[in-house]
Amino acid sequence: MSKIVGILGGMGPQATCDLFSKIISYTNAKNDQENIHLLIDNNVEIPDRTSYILGKGENPLVYMIETAVKLKNAGAQIIIMPCNTAHYFYDKLTEAVEVPFINMIEEVGKYIYESYGKCKVGLLATTGTYKGKVYETYCGKYNIEIISPDNDDKNYILDLIYRVKAGDMNFDVHKIIEILNKFKNDAVNTIILGCTELPIVFDSLDKSQFKDFNFISSTDILAERTVDIAKGN
Repeated sequence: MSKIVGILGGMGPQATCDLFSKIISYTNAKNDQENIHLLIDNNVEIPDRTSYILGKGENPLVYMIETAVKLKNAGAQIIIMPCNTAHYFYDKLTEAVEVPFINMIEEVGKYIYESYGKCKVGLLATTGTYKGKVYETYCGKYNIEIISPDNDDKNYILDLIYRVKAGDMNFDVHKIIEILNKFKNDAVNTIILGCTELPIVFDSLDKSQFKDFNFISSTDILAERTVDIAKGN
């Protein structure tokens, strides 16, 4: 029997749904009973993380703690959070909720180190993740150098992320390729999809256009690691 996993979701709903689906895929269950018992709180009332980090919005931490406590009280033995930017609050959140809490960002760093060793990687993320140095904080111990786009490209990526949250999947593929080629010109071809909306974008694209790059999906890594821990592997 697997451990009960609580998903602190709603940041945003599509990313939460994507994680749920990928956990099922990575479980490779032969029947209903071999799947993982998941509790999902799709709390869309959690204030925007990037807005707060940029000094423009309400602190989401209290809402996140309340949601995590609800999951704990409902029986969650492990908690996961499919939002990269929200990991800016990870230390304070885990201090307040005494349940094992998988750190998605650290798992990404560990995966990159085990796969590529000491290296530099490009990061596509929200401006909150960049400003909060979320990846630098948790990947530094793996000697991974985080390379960020210029400010104009950061703003484009943020706009893309918020459009996906709004259900708009119409975007300029050529602009995405342009941003990636800037990384390539800096000898960076390993790219972290450091917002859980971004795997939704890249899963929908023609992969032949991006064959020069290794994409690291934070959602996939969290899903796979969740299955391993919940199953006791």
